[in-house]
Amino acid sequence: GFSPASSVRSPIGCHGLAPSLFSSAMAAVMAARDIEVAAPEQLQEPPTLSDKSSEADGESQQLDVEAEAQLPPQRLILVVMVCMIQGYTLIGPLQHSFKVQMKIGDTGDVAHVFTQAAALVQWGKFAMTLGQNVLLACLCPMQRVFLAMVGMMLGCLIPPFFVYALGSTCLGWVFISFCLIGLSLGIFECTILNVITPLGPLTKSYAIMGFPAAFAIINVISMSIVSCGVPVQALFWYIVVCLPIGMALFATRFVPQLVAGGGKGHASAMAQINKQAVVWKSLKHCSVWLPQLVPFMLANIVGHFVIEGALPANFNTFNDRQAPLLRRDNGPLMTTSQFFLVLFVFVGLGDILSDRVGYCFRLDTYTSNLIALAAGIACSVFGMLLTRIGVG
Repeated sequence: GFSPASSVRSPIGCHGLAPSLFSSAMAAVMAARDIEVAAPEQLQEPPTLSDKSSEADGESQQLDVEAEAQLPPQRLILVVMVCMIQGYTLIGPLQHSFKVQMKIGDTGDVAHVFTQAAALVQWGKFAMTLGQNVLLACLCPMQRVFLAMVGMMLGCLIPPFFVYALGSTCLGWVFISFCLIGLSLGIFECTILNVITPLGPLTKSYAIMGFPAAFAIINVISMSIVSCGVPVQALFWYIVVCLPIGMALFATRFVPQLVAGGGKGHASAMAQINKQAVVWKSLKHCSVWLPQLVPFMLANIVGHFVIEGALPANFNTFNDRQAPLLRRDNGPLMTTSQFFLVLFVFVGLGDILSDRVGYCFRLDTYTSNLIALAAGIACSVFGMLLTRIGVG
């Protein structure tokens, strides 16, 4: 599976749509193409006397996939995803609160070090997305999901416990916290969709919606509560408490279904098909699958570039006590916290709606997925252009 993107977009929510299109399109394609991409060496086998048997097995697998597509959605997966992805929101407004509690300003050498520490979230995601198949080869995908949840809980525990409760201002906590969050995200994002594949694409769609939902809960609802006088450390503790709840829910409601084959005979077969291939064997046959994945890789790069550019552009520009709602030179003013609440409302609406819209289309061919990716890139470019106009 591919990593769905994070949730910081332009003020009008236009490139809240783009990464959601990427997520929906990529999830649909990978669900349809898991067998070819996961085990390309199967494509290289020479003909044998068991060809007819293999063809029969292939037809049976195709029937399993079609039956899987009819499975009802397991909506509770949304809660599991929200509990986990809320930890990712520490790179948003909570990052600034963390920074203020550490008594670090917006400029200077220490501020630069803090920024580099925060960047470990992205470096950690990158490292574990690529490296988990080597570093965690001894763990099955299900075990990696639980490892990621534990790592996320430890990373999110550091700010409220060591910084807010104990009053420590050691920069080392920033590095450890963001590093754990990034590594955990790198493991979780590209593993969870693969693990829940036997539960059907509709369940996947609810899982993907967990990303914008988590950001909306923290950046809109929770920050609104904080603006009413609730201490921000309560929000950090809320995120920490949610993680074991999400872990317990996944262990009790989903693991038994997945171990038993989702309660359906065809899902058990799908669980066997959807196993991970050995990395080195896949690389030996990269000429089979790499050219087909290049467009998805390029689209993901564009989407992440826009997202990670919009975050610092907005927060570093609108960092005074007040911010303009519509135009920088002439327009109604509001507090900066209110401005970002409006911003994230549009982000959440664009993201959640587009996650559902993506599953309303039949993205069952390579060409249809390329069209969806092109639409996503167009939204990203347009949204970044509007962000550039907005920040001046």
